[in-house]
Amino acid sequence: MREFHASTEGFASFRDFKTRFRVFGKGRSSPPLLCIHGGPGYGADYLEPLEDMATTGRKVVFYDQLGCGGSDHPGEGIDWSLGLFLEELQAVRDAAGLSRCHILGHGWGGMLAVEHALRGALGLHSLVLSSAVASVRQWRLQTVRLLDELPEEIRAPLTRCQVADMPASPLCRCVVDAFLRRHLCLMNPWPQCLERSIAEARAHPEARRALFGPRQLEPEGRLADWDVNGRLHEIRIPTLVVSGRHDLVPPPSSAALYQGITSSEWVVFEHSAHVPHLEEPQRYLEVLDGFLGKTERVRRGPS
Repeated sequence: MREFHASTEGFASFRDFKTRFRVFGKGRSSPPLLCIHGGPGYGADYLEPLEDMATTGRKVVFYDQLGCGGSDHPGEGIDWSLGLFLEELQAVRDAAGLSRCHILGHGWGGMLAVEHALRGALGLHSLVLSSAVASVRQWRLQTVRLLDELPEEIRAPLTRCQVADMPASPLCRCVVDAFLRRHLCLMNPWPQCLERSIAEARAHPEARRALFGPRQLEPEGRLADWDVNGRLHEIRIPTLVVSGRHDLVPPPSSAALYQGITSSEWVVFEHSAHVPHLEEPQRYLEVLDGFLGKTERVRRGPS
């Protein structure tokens, strides 16, 4: 059973919106860790094990992105865009006093972290890109390969659903879930925090549909052509790339981040899919704490 950690809550204001963030720990000697959830629309619930980083004497900050969790849920007419979420990210940093920090982005959150760094964000000590991609098109091609490797009893009905364009039907939901059992999370049953985030994403799909299209396994939408491979060399801060061996973001997609960012290292969790912080939490936290500590020792220099 995990330890209970008290938290404080705040709200960041930008445009006409409010975004809820939560802060765990009171560490002042080390730069805080800001965690950005995936989706869009998952909310921060499934990142729950990362709260334990507060026990290392480090402040850890989470926030629910616009449209999910405890943040504002805009009505129709909002322009869901990468720029909107980057503006929100900066607003959270400002409101939470994160003038200097490490940033961990999971999945879609990793895309935000990369863009934040590439756009000249100040005060970044390091990046942790967990199950993230450098190119949506490259990710889509890798996903096709995962689908081709499925057993016939899953692949055939999934193909029929894709051809018939009925992603919300009960049959399609069933076969997509079978795929996710293999490539989202290998645990059985899934942790409650992950179940809550999945329910949240399904209840509020607007941002995801706008940015990645209606089909969960075929990324399209406004970010269908997003690709930063040619700019990764501009990121010069220490970066940790994390993959699960059975990840729905297959290791070759994450390899592009490692190959493109000169000051990066790459760790593959052999017994995990897309959420190694849930599937191998102890090792994940050890790797994360070791990486953050190492970057800080390098910054301070020899004693």
